[in-house]
Amino acid sequence: MKSIYQRLWLGRAALSLFFLSFTISAMQPATAVGSKSVNVFAASSLQVQYIALAKKFEAARPGVKINISFGSSTTLASQIVAGAPVDIFVSADQASMAAAKSEITNPTDYVINQVVIAVPNNSALTKISGLNGNVKWIQCAHTAPCGIAADRALAAEGGVKGSPVSYEASASSTLAKLLAGAVDAAIIFKTDVIANKSKLRAIEFADSQAASSQYQIGITKSAIAKKNRWANTFFLYLKSSDIRKALSKAGFQVDSLK
Repeated sequence: MKSIYQRLWLGRAALSLFFLSFTISAMQPATAVGSKSVNVFAASSLQVQYIALAKKFEAARPGVKINISFGSSTTLASQIVAGAPVDIFVSADQASMAAAKSEITNPTDYVINQVVIAVPNNSALTKISGLNGNVKWIQCAHTAPCGIAADRALAAEGGVKGSPVSYEASASSTLAKLLAGAVDAAIIFKTDVIANKSKLRAIEFADSQAASSQYQIGITKSAIAKKNRWANTFFLYLKSSDIRKALSKAGFQVDSLK
C-alpha cells in the first residue's frame, strides 16, 4: 500500500505531465498555421484578379492563408526595403522592382498593362485632345507606375496643354475618384476600365508602347531563407499558364501563354 507521500508525488508528476502535454499540443497548431501563411505585396491594379485567385488557391488547400497588400508599387517597394514581412512582390513597373531588388531573388517580367483615358460611358469626350477643354481630369502621381506611364503617353501624344486637377497616390485611388463622379476623366490602366465596363469606356493613346508598363514578379530572399514552401507554391501558381490566361482575359498583355 502506497504511503500518502508516494500518492502525493505521483499526483504531482501526473499533473506536471498533463500541463507539459497541454503546452506542446497548444503550440503545435500555431506553428502549423504560421507555416501556411503567405504574404504578398501587389500593385493595386491587380486587386480584382488577385483576390479571386487567392480565394481559389485557398479553397483547394485548406489551412493555407494568402495575405495580399495592394498599393502603389513605389510605396510597396519602400516598405519591403524597410523590412516589411513579405514573401512575394508583384510590381507594376521595373523601376519599383529595381528599388526593392536587394530583397528580391531574380525578379522576372510578368505581364504588361497600358494606361488609357477613362471616361463614363455617357461622356461626350471622345478624343484625347478633349482634355484641353473644360474637363476635370486626374492621373496618378509622377512617381507611381501609372503616373510614369501617363507622363510618357501624354508626352508622346503631344497636344495636351491642360493639367490634371490632382495627382493621386495609386491606380486604385485614381479609379475610385472617377467612379465616384468627382472628375470627368482619368488616366488609369486599361484593365481597370475593362473591370468596370458597365460604367466606363477607354480612349487609347496612339503610342501604345509609351503608354505601356512592364509588370515584374519576384520572391523575397526572406521567403527562401524561411523555406516557406507555400510561398514558393503560390509564386509558381501566379506564374502558371492558367493564371496568365486569366490575366490576359482581364486585359493584361502576356508574352507567352504556353
